[in-house]
Amino acid sequence: MSQLTRFRLGLWLRMAVALILVTLGQLTILAVEFVIVAICVLYLYLELETLLAIFFVFGLVFTCVYAGWIAVTKPIRRLYPNRTLSDRIAHDGVADAVESVGEWLLSSQVLTKWQKSLATLLTLVVGLFVAFAVAESTNWRAAINLQQTAVVVGVLAVLALLARVVYGEWTDDAAALRELEDSARVPADPAVELEAQRAAVQARVDRLARQVDVPSPTVVLGTSSTPIAATAGYRPTSSTVVISRGLVDVLEADELDAVLAHELVHVQNRDAAAVTILSVPAAYAWKMVERYEHGAIMILAGTVLAAVRWSVAIVSRYREYCADEGCVAITGDPASLVSALETLDTELEHRPAADLRHHDSSAAFSIVPPPWEEHRFFDRTRKFIDRKLLGTHPPTENRIERLRTHV
Repeated sequence: MSQLTRFRLGLWLRMAVALILVTLGQLTILAVEFVIVAICVLYLYLELETLLAIFFVFGLVFTCVYAGWIAVTKPIRRLYPNRTLSDRIAHDGVADAVESVGEWLLSSQVLTKWQKSLATLLTLVVGLFVAFAVAESTNWRAAINLQQTAVVVGVLAVLALLARVVYGEWTDDAAALRELEDSARVPADPAVELEAQRAAVQARVDRLARQVDVPSPTVVLGTSSTPIAATAGYRPTSSTVVISRGLVDVLEADELDAVLAHELVHVQNRDAAAVTILSVPAAYAWKMVERYEHGAIMILAGTVLAAVRWSVAIVSRYREYCADEGCVAITGDPASLVSALETLDTELEHRPAADLRHHDSSAAFSIVPPPWEEHRFFDRTRKFIDRKLLGTHPPTENRIERLRTHV
């Protein structure tokens, strides 16, 4: 069994453990969400008429206030055009404040759509009244099985919320790409020299991609002097490799090929998609916190977030080792990758702190993490948690040591 095959088996074993862990976390928060929805269904079953009456009263009051506001503001707008209201009702000391409030209240955009808004409010009020009348005059509870209704509504609600989170995560690769491009300072309209440099790097990637028979990702080149190499995209056919001019300038040709091959292996292995799948429970947990803002929900969400973060870390770290092995299989030159990692690690050590913080937001997708920024308090504990326990990259020296066994 080759070393690359052993690495891949180890990766799948870690993926299996991580999937089991995040699945348990996802099922836990889904079960809690289901219970919350079922309780809401029970409350509606018991208090539907009261809720309809309350909503009807509030809707009627709001509709009357809105209609009165329209009746008053229409003639005011006709008599006092824009930017003249404050002259009639305020002194110089408060004219600006009155004008800003007046322009918001008497907004032409709102007034031109008042018929549609008023019709919508009236329809809502009439609908609430009809629903209240039907609920009061019929024995609708006798026709409903409460347990079955709670289960069906709970399951449908949970599935809908989960589907929304999954869709949001899966379509968020464009946001990740924008973050990487901002980190590398990719210009919207690159200069001729920068485009020529990008085309040369693209040719290198195309050549390497043909060697492993994978679709060649698009290369974008930024003007940042900080060495950056990262990959975005869930599918090989739509992936993008983001690099900076600082990376191209600091590496030799064979070192640059090694870095590009490393990123190409990430594309081939669909690493971004794997990490995104593992991160779905964390995204769902954040949405639950935003929805309920309850202490118990926050504790549960924090537990799930910690489990997901650790799962992503153990998988991501091993995927870096696999990408290194894949790079060696493509280039046949482990020494070049060793030299590139040493160069990048040394270069980042001498970068200003501001540049490193700007790069830190995309570090999870990059080939080398930024150096550790020391803290005044609990520095060793923080470093152990952030780099050893939850870090997405293994220590660069460990990667170099593994690679040197090939040399």
